[in-house]
Amino acid sequence: MKSKNQMKKILLMLLIYVFALSLMSCGGKQSADTKKTDKIITVSTITIINDVVKNIGGDKVETRSICGVGIDPHTYKAKPNDPRTVSESDVVFINGFGLEHWIEEMVRNAGGNKKVVTVTEGITPMTDEKGFGDPDPHAWFNVQYVKTYANNIAKTLIEMDKKNESYYKENLESYLKKLDSLDNWVKAGIQKIPEQKRVLITSHDAFRYFGKAYGLEVRGLQGISTEAKAQTEDVKNLVDLIKERKLSSVFIETSVNPKLLEEISKETGARVGGTLYSDSVGDEGTFEGTYIGAVTHNVNTIVNALK
Repeated sequence: MKSKNQMKKILLMLLIYVFALSLMSCGGKQSADTKKTDKIITVSTITIINDVVKNIGGDKVETRSICGVGIDPHTYKAKPNDPRTVSESDVVFINGFGLEHWIEEMVRNAGGNKKVVTVTEGITPMTDEKGFGDPDPHAWFNVQYVKTYANNIAKTLIEMDKKNESYYKENLESYLKKLDSLDNWVKAGIQKIPEQKRVLITSHDAFRYFGKAYGLEVRGLQGISTEAKAQTEDVKNLVDLIKERKLSSVFIETSVNPKLLEEISKETGARVGGTLYSDSVGDEGTFEGTYIGAVTHNVNTIVNALK
């Protein structure tokens, strides 16, 4: 027979075991409750798309962006926690047109069965005469094309959350009206620039949709993708163009290293007319931290420098 001391030890161990199990059970329930949400968790590849999702999804969605503010998506290197961010989402919104060459591997690393929606679906892309970075992914610089982004996002959210269909449709209608107002305002603003001065010199060739839609000639030091390194000949050609046309301003970008364009500015006498948002919106919580705010900033900067 076991002694009284042994029995006490056994009972104590049993009590400790039961107590530990109860703690684990409570902890597990708390963790599950913390993760539980009625909101659709969305991941967008760039901040521009993320902002459109916010406008359509409102308080029914929880939004995240893989590329943060000021990050260049062309040369983005995946972070260790990116696959986890994707795996925890309900849907991934991408731009397409070759912008996110890293997204397929990221989705595979997240399990490979994630819903991925291309927001440019229905848009015919511009092509690059030089062939590098073809097709041109920067469709968001035609404000009318962002209406396609918004429609594709709204369609997806409605499919995933049918009970809130009227909510998403109301947000979509409101946002489309804002985009139409922005589009008209951009057109009126560019008209203030004398026709012979409507030449936009930027760090990389991200503004061709903008130029085509609103009537500017656009020249970038680098190609469509910032992966294309500027060659000596590219620099010389741009310097010659600025001198020949007597252009007064060049523009740097928030997500691209400005060094080369600043050197060209010094050599030609064309001042840096300002900094433009290209592949990212501005800081969160600011007007420029929205798509509409970033475009408004760009147009004001361009018009003030060129007119």
